[in-house]
Amino acid sequence: MDTKTILTSATVTGLLLTSISALAAPEAIVIERNGSQVTEKLSNAAELSFTPVAGTIIPIGKNYAPFQLPELYDTERRNWSDHLGQPVRVEHKSRDLSLEGTLEAVNDRYFTLSVKRVSANYPLNDFYLVPSLAASKSRSTLNYQGLLTYQTSDIHWQPELTMIIDDQDITLVQQANIQNNSSIDVELNSALLHYNQNSNVIRPMMMKGAMASDMSLERSAPATEYSDSEITLELTKLALPAASQTLVDLGKTNSRISSRSNVSTVYSYPSSSKLNLSFTQQIRFDSPKDLIPGVYQTLWHKKPYYLQGNPVALQDTREGAEVEVMLNRSLDLTGDITLLTESQSKQGPTQTWELTLKNLSKQPQNYAITHRLEAPIRELSLRSLEQIDAQSVALKGSIAPNTTYQIRYTVELDQPK
Repeated sequence: MDTKTILTSATVTGLLLTSISALAAPEAIVIERNGSQVTEKLSNAAELSFTPVAGTIIPIGKNYAPFQLPELYDTERRNWSDHLGQPVRVEHKSRDLSLEGTLEAVNDRYFTLSVKRVSANYPLNDFYLVPSLAASKSRSTLNYQGLLTYQTSDIHWQPELTMIIDDQDITLVQQANIQNNSSIDVELNSALLHYNQNSNVIRPMMMKGAMASDMSLERSAPATEYSDSEITLELTKLALPAASQTLVDLGKTNSRISSRSNVSTVYSYPSSSKLNLSFTQQIRFDSPKDLIPGVYQTLWHKKPYYLQGNPVALQDTREGAEVEVMLNRSLDLTGDITLLTESQSKQGPTQTWELTLKNLSKQPQNYAITHRLEAPIRELSLRSLEQIDAQSVALKGSIAPNTTYQIRYTVELDQPK
């Protein structure tokens, strides 16, 4: 089945999955940023696939006989207690450390693991538990038959969005980090990745488990389509090992940089005489296809190096839309705008300003400066200047390498209120 992406409006971020696991076969799973909504069909005395959140189990059938709910107190400790006396594997959450042995004891803070007949205590919150499939005494057995849905915090995901900047090109990399914090391996025949662009993007400090993307190859990746203002990406054949993070390729696209400029904005105020300019690098390019909006981490590609830049937010990501990105501070241009003269009349002040600009680099540099004045503008002396709103004027152009440029302009203002 070809992978494809559909963008649709949602109040939650999620991943709609058809799943086959070693312990159960859920009908579907909606994986959200902080957990999942699981729907599955149970036979009598069957076990839930994942640990449910208390108060979230909802039978779907119209009528059902009363049934006993699973124990939901201290789910972290209860999961470990289910495997006392059984062979297990534990994996450290942040270090490359894995141990196999027999789980002998567990309390609120520590567990005891016997490895080759040597017992030791370890902090409970520092490790993932990966029990043998045959070792589990019980998970969440219910005497209920039929379809039900519940919430779990075992599986969740987050987007990984990156912009790589070359001399003339932009590469946009989209990935999904899917985290399986449960103690079972899950195999997904089909998956619908659901993204809510209003959620904050958090990039993990470390990746554990399978790496499902290959950045060196151009692969068939989900395409993004916009429908009902909601974002979803359809995936196929995905394995999520227990206690792992899996990085999934959602597409890598290129676009030519259409323009580069050094931009700055300054504000006049009463008694101001010299306004120093601070420039930021700005680039523009056309979105090569419908993309995921959100915060992208930037990397500057200086072969063979990749230098980390500032994160940027992209919103206009429809195919063909012009994308404007403000990057980091520019060190190529310096300058200031100085008030040379000011006179008063009944209508208002008349001011003469001088722009001084210096190009420190060995290449021509484009600039775009916005000067916002203290009152509405009545008249400009230079037709080459662009008045962009009632109180602002734009100075745009290009300056040759290693040169200094000056321009004077006069503005007539209304009387400040």
